[in-house]
Amino acid sequence: MSEFSESYHLRSERAEDAIELLRRAKLKGYVFQPVNGWVTFVAEQGVFEPDKRIVTAATHPLLHYVSAEDHEWSFALYEDTKLVSGYRCSWDDEVTVDHSNYSRAALEQYVPLAQLAHLDELERQLHPKDLDDHLGAEPSKLFAQVLGLEHFDWLSYDHMARDFDSSPEDHTDVAKVI
Repeated sequence: MSEFSESYHLRSERAEDAIELLRRAKLKGYVFQPVNGWVTFVAEQGVFEPDKRIVTAATHPLLHYVSAEDHEWSFALYEDTKLVSGYRCSWDDEVTVDHSNYSRAALEQYVPLAQLAHLDELERQLHPKDLDDHLGAEPSKLFAQVLGLEHFDWLSYDHMARDFDSSPEDHTDVAKVI
């Protein structure tokens, strides 16, 4: 089974900020406790693109992250509803990269000092020559690690709804927003 992950990461130390964001956007979701200055959350109706309702409702910097293992990975970083850095790499038939919205300067504001050298490595991986070059590197995971994201692997609204509903005791660090 292939990994399909789609998550949002709000730059905040308060889970309540993401809960309030989901309510303003009128969406259901699941919100994790903050780790490394990021509050991770997932929202219903994900389509592997940033949801305009979420972007518009955000009052803190917001990151949208997608990792669809057999198809593509992408990120979009917003500040005040403005896209400040973004990237997409897809490989259905051939490797296609869109780095027209990529800004290292915007990303650096959110990368811990100890991870800056890893940002250099990530940038080397953002331009794969072919599918083999891309698949061996796992740049989506390196990206998440460079930014200090704790929750990103195998994470989506559907995954979380199933896991949370079947064993809520395993998710005491997660708030369900309805």
